[in-house]
Amino acid sequence: MGEEKEITGKLIGRKWRKGDFSAKVGAALQDKVYLSKEQRINLKDSFKSSIWRLEMTSRKQTYPVILKIFKTLTRTESWIELNMYQNGAAVFDGLLPEIYFIEPEVSGDSCWVAMEYVRPLKEQVKLTPGQFANIIPSLAEMHSRTFQDRYQSWQSLFEGWLPIYEGDALQSERMVTREKAGAMLEEAMQREDLKEKLSESYPTLVKLLERGPIYFPELIEAGQCIVHSDLQTTNMGCNQIGQSSWDIRFTDWEGAKYAPCWFDMVNLVGVFLAYRKEWRGQEEQIVKECAILYAKEMKKRGIAFRLDPVKLYKMAYLQRILEKSLYLQLHWSVNEIKNAVLLDGYLEKVNKWGKELELL
Repeated sequence: MGEEKEITGKLIGRKWRKGDFSAKVGAALQDKVYLSKEQRINLKDSFKSSIWRLEMTSRKQTYPVILKIFKTLTRTESWIELNMYQNGAAVFDGLLPEIYFIEPEVSGDSCWVAMEYVRPLKEQVKLTPGQFANIIPSLAEMHSRTFQDRYQSWQSLFEGWLPIYEGDALQSERMVTREKAGAMLEEAMQREDLKEKLSESYPTLVKLLERGPIYFPELIEAGQCIVHSDLQTTNMGCNQIGQSSWDIRFTDWEGAKYAPCWFDMVNLVGVFLAYRKEWRGQEEQIVKECAILYAKEMKKRGIAFRLDPVKLYKMAYLQRILEKSLYLQLHWSVNEIKNAVLLDGYLEKVNKWGKELELL
């Protein structure tokens, strides 16, 4: 982190006073506030950032505040997230936490971002498929803000730092990953435990990887926008969970990019179902309901899809498997990094949905 390696409550208090950050937060809140000494809770600490829940107090009330300290901005992902808070706030007003201040070089090369506290969904609900209906309207609203031509109105805010799906860098990355996936597949076939699992799908995977890395150009034609890419319940918050319509705020934007909008539906619904086997038998119905709802919400916002939304969801799911997820699962298995718990499900989807979508 530069001059201060360990981030503590005392360090925060000292730097807070020096930077007169209470005045900056107070200006945003339109209230005179000061930092409480008692409520300084470290929520998460890693090599890239440290996240704290602080409490600001005034004569009238207390305000919980999130302080995210980027220890360094040399990581591309950290730079993307910081830029989303700095440049994307105007675009996604009402969909991000309110940003109180962004202060660079507070301690060494760290950057401090203070923002509104929005209680994460993870702390409030055990997510079930029925609750996707409470989240999808906010996701559609977020996507609609920068969908296709609407992105042009804001493009100057994102140029130079936001990854573009059809840009040279991400295209090159997909080509490299495809080559790595092919090599890893061959290596996996030399392992008896993996060969047994892969043997039936092996010829199909070889042919598909040769055809890639874009398997469904229909996804690009259906429309692109800024996507979040990591829609876990820890990265979505809401302060009105008891109401029928959840007012979702999206956080942790380091995976943001301009890409096909349907990828985020896979990030929300598909990733959840991949890990939650108890819903596996109802997956087709859940996917159908969610895809239709998403298309309906986008239509409310002036966006219509030419193709069947369920088909677009399945295309996005297979595209993500073949362009990245398959490689990761094989890499983890072959190198015994961790259990590739999703590999069987991915192979099943490639075979089943691949035939359904006439990819095979």
